Amino acid sequence: MKLSLLLLSPINLLTQEEPVISARLLSIFLLFSPLMYAANKAMVSVEVIPLAQGVSPGESFEVAVIFSMERDWHTYWQNPGEAGMPTSFQWKLPENFQITNQREPTPVRHVDQGITTFIHEDEAIYLFNIQAPDEVADSNRFTVDINWLECKDLCQPGSSTHHFVLAGGEFRGSKNVEWTSLVQRAELNFPGTFSGVMGQAIFRGEHIELSLKRYPWSNKLLSADFFPFDEMIYHSGKSVQIKRGLFRDRILIPLQIDLNITPEVLHGVLVRNSTSPGGTIITNSIIHQQLP
Repeated sequence: MKLSLLLLSPINLLTQEEPVISARLLSIFLLFSPLMYAANKAMVSVEVIPLAQGVSPGESFEVAVIFSMERDWHTYWQNPGEAGMPTSFQWKLPENFQITNQREPTPVRHVDQGITTFIHEDEAIYLFNIQAPDEVADSNRFTVDINWLECKDLCQPGSSTHHFVLAGGEFRGSKNVEWTSLVQRAELNFPGTFSGVMGQAIFRGEHIELSLKRYPWSNKLLSADFFPFDEMIYHSGKSVQIKRGLFRDRILIPLQIDLNITPEVLHGVLVRNSTSPGGTIITNSIIHQQLP
């Protein structure tokens, strides 16, 4: 990824070219240096929408955070891969409110000049579940500070702060049609729960082998990919391989063998592309498989 380097100051902006920078160096520059990578204007917009009319005591509600990217621009998944920075959310909640779940879309693999990253393109909808306490105030103010890195041929940090206020009380009204549609759109890109493992995932030195039970009438597995939640364990730059068998398919997930790290759990998002009578089926699943 080629990055244009800008020196930001209250008076002027100075531009110069810099070579490709590794993931960790990029993070260090952005966090600890006055030097930042920037374009001329923001290429990502963010909208925060509470999906509730108000806050009922002891109940939970969802908040959607929608990232809209300009064409060919992207942000990064929670594990960005070999470069980039994950998007962060800092919530300020009313007393005794809690974030109980955060859902993020499945990323896509992006390779540019030999650097592999895990990104979000076009649109990324996050859903946050917020649990209310048994007693709520008449008025409840919520704030979220969001920071991200947006990239194309160059990169720049982005940030925004959002506020919303919800009244407290008993709310049992019908669901908003637009909210329902928004959640359904988000659900299309969320990974589900993994099923179908026969036996255990096995550590094989240079890779982890995951066996999937295969029936003669089942859909044919065409390809697979794996997006690990843990950084610096799996080899992001190497492709996931599949070996088909009569009764099972094996997915080979490459490891960073030079680091001498042996993972104890296979934890990440598994993406499978399979054939079906109606065309290709893409299945995104969160897997958390203990290794023997």
